[in-house]
Amino acid sequence: MKLKAALIGLVGAVSIQALSGSAGALELTWNPKQDIVGREHRLVAKREYTFVDLGEQYNFGFNELVSANPGVDAWLPAEGDEIVIPGRFILPPGLRNGILINLAEYRLYYFQPDKKRLYTVPIGIGTVDFPTPIMDTKIVTRMKNPTWYPPESIRQRQMDEYGEQLPKAIPAGPDNPLGSYAFKLDADSYLIHGTNKGVGIGMRVSHGCIRLYNWDIKQMMSLVPDDTPVKIINQSVKLAVDDGKLWMEVHAEADVTEQKLREEYTYQLLKLQSTGVSVMVDEEKVTKALAELSGLPSPIGELQPSLAASMSSGS
Repeated sequence: MKLKAALIGLVGAVSIQALSGSAGALELTWNPKQDIVGREHRLVAKREYTFVDLGEQYNFGFNELVSANPGVDAWLPAEGDEIVIPGRFILPPGLRNGILINLAEYRLYYFQPDKKRLYTVPIGIGTVDFPTPIMDTKIVTRMKNPTWYPPESIRQRQMDEYGEQLPKAIPAGPDNPLGSYAFKLDADSYLIHGTNKGVGIGMRVSHGCIRLYNWDIKQMMSLVPDDTPVKIINQSVKLAVDDGKLWMEVHAEADVTEQKLREEYTYQLLKLQSTGVSVMVDEEKVTKALAELSGLPSPIGELQPSLAASMSSGS
């Protein structure tokens, strides 16, 4: 479905390819000292369409669009609704040369420090019963038109729940959940792959593998070499300092308690302060961000005046 929408406030370094309705990874300018990238955008719906349509058109996941747009019906937005496209990100901590996956935000980041670029795409992840593991691994090989060999545990579950006997091998084609391309990781049978069901991007849908839109995995095939390191984390609260302010971004499922999120926030704040950063925090803004779970970066405090002055003067 072609979306009839008017973009407003289009600024920043986000690739026009991704915002013009042409599918592809968000390609961002970036340097290793930069912790916040991209720009948030808004569009006005001209007719009814779903967040699944919107996600495929602008290359975002279903859950992140739902979180960024409370009060908008994800399955039947009304004409004239203003919809946030959450294209601004606090980068997750850790690896900055390779692929970094944050399960909490259903998103993959690929860093190219030598080219001062990064690419980011939405992902589908493992279900509660078949979770995607937190791990450090690497890409060992790539496959075109891969065959899927369902593990015995999945074949047994399919029989128990649906009375369906899955074959031991499913060749490339419309019934193959791996799509047309896949990276094999240096970990037990885990893949980063395409899909035959784009509706699952931004959701818990896989048996532990990482799912991408087909156009994204195809693009990653041309960008990412073998032996690229891959780090998978699960961090709901991200903090960063930018332009004299402390920013926070929160991603969480509805069943995650605010107390647990506050504990994670406190831990992240202490880590930041241990690097010598001193900030004045607005507790009301912290509470608001932890309650809203919007997935959008928001300011929650400011650098101490003396530190902010020294940073701006370059001393």
